[in-house]
Amino acid sequence: MSIERLRGALRGPVLAPDDWGYDRARATFNAMIDRRPAAIAWCAGIDDVVAAVDFAGRAGLPVAIRGGGHSVAGHAVCEGGLMIDLRLMHQVRVDPESRRLWVGGGATWRDVDTPCAVHRLAIPGGTVDTTGVAGLTLGGGIGYLIGLHGLTLDNLASAEVALADGSVVTASESAHGDLFWALRGGGGNFGVVTEFEFVLHPLPAVWGGWISFAQPHLGDAVRLFRDVMESAPDELTLMVSLADGEADVLVCFAGDAAAGEESVGPLREQLPVLRDQLGLTSYLQIQAMLGEVPFGSRNYWKSHFVRALPDDLIDEIVEHYLAHPQDGEDEILIEPMHGAARRVPPDATAFSRRDPRFNVSGMAGWDNAPRDDEHIGWARGTAAVVASHSASAGGYLNYGAPDEPIERVRAAYGDSTFERLRHIKQRYDPNNMFRFNHNIPPAEV
Repeated sequence: MSIERLRGALRGPVLAPDDWGYDRARATFNAMIDRRPAAIAWCAGIDDVVAAVDFAGRAGLPVAIRGGGHSVAGHAVCEGGLMIDLRLMHQVRVDPESRRLWVGGGATWRDVDTPCAVHRLAIPGGTVDTTGVAGLTLGGGIGYLIGLHGLTLDNLASAEVALADGSVVTASESAHGDLFWALRGGGGNFGVVTEFEFVLHPLPAVWGGWISFAQPHLGDAVRLFRDVMESAPDELTLMVSLADGEADVLVCFAGDAAAGEESVGPLREQLPVLRDQLGLTSYLQIQAMLGEVPFGSRNYWKSHFVRALPDDLIDEIVEHYLAHPQDGEDEILIEPMHGAARRVPPDATAFSRRDPRFNVSGMAGWDNAPRDDEHIGWARGTAAVVASHSASAGGYLNYGAPDEPIERVRAAYGDSTFERLRHIKQRYDPNNMFRFNHNIPPAEV
């Protein structure tokens, strides 16, 4: 393999293991991931991506794709292969008249949200604005506008994709429809998405923030969250986080402030409130209210979708949370599936788990490597507590751990969707060049 040949083919820089900046470039969100690519190609445009894919194919190298680098599984970096880094490709273009948005494959939601808000437009993004657009979209996209506008991937109009054979296609409902279906939930299995086109929506006023409850009321706070979400209008999305010994209910009401305040009245009236940070706000503030989830900590997450949150399950979740190791930032996050996201037919996209009502995730975060087993065990234990109520025995793959077995990946999709994805994989990536992901192996021929 000649690094110089790759350097000569790209406008962007190429880093080898002995180059300055290599170790910083290969670092991702999860400090547990310590992989050393043979080379890192910082692509400056679609031509660079095509040249890098061609180089990898000729050299027999597998390819990892880095967008935001926020994957807890560390899929952005590979051992001994070629890491295609898209961070230079973070362009954002908004057309307010057609309500269309074009986003480069290396952009984060922080790059996207402000240019859209200038025109009073938005799309459903993630819950942390430093998350990469690409990874979130290709795997799902649970966010604060899920009730009004569905998952992030439900708002995808087209995707420009560099394929393993060196060609570039634009996938949409009308062209390469099978690939477009697969991209909406199938992750980075099918090629390098260099640009996304999204449908934008008018952004109304926003009322929300967060309201917190002290440790004696954790279970009742989760029950209140559940009960309010049971009858929530599309405009209202709540999430609940058990962290730092508290229950924080995150609130976004995209609409009339008085209606928003009335809809969450039970949160203020039925339990003693520790802190109340609810009020008129903006979508940009909602997107940033969790702050940055910093790179450099050790992380292990595991989740399950559930169809309901019965009282006994809530009690078990709280009991398990309170037993978490005391030296980290361990959290249990419960997110809703509601409104527009649940009205999409389950076979319309590769993300087919539309029926469950909640996603329950154990998110272990810590800094001390000798404590790995304890924190990983706690996150796995969270999943075990929820498993008997799981809708599929497979969780939300955007939160998937580095060691998710293929059986759990299959379960996340269901047998029929998984097999359909395998046949599409065979068509577009028969040699599994793009395998640093929650992998869908090509169908056998």
